[in-house]
Amino acid sequence: MDRRTRMRIALTSTFPTLLTLPLCCLLAAVGAAPWDILLALPVALTVHAVINFIRLGPRLPAADAGRSRTL
Repeated sequence: MDRRTRMRIALTSTFPTLLTLPLCCLLAAVGAAPWDILLALPVALTVHAVINFIRLGPRLPAADAGRSRTL
């Protein structure tokens, strides 16, 4: 998988987390949540994207990938 595809998948996977932004703003506006939570959301999105990008990285081949499975 090339780097561009990995980047797209990693950023797309953060979309559901990004959908919480309006809810967080509403909760902060009514006083049910602190405004600091809005500062934490971009950090959480960045960490989420980086972890997904790393997990989608190139894998090392298995030790016996080239061997046949016959006896």
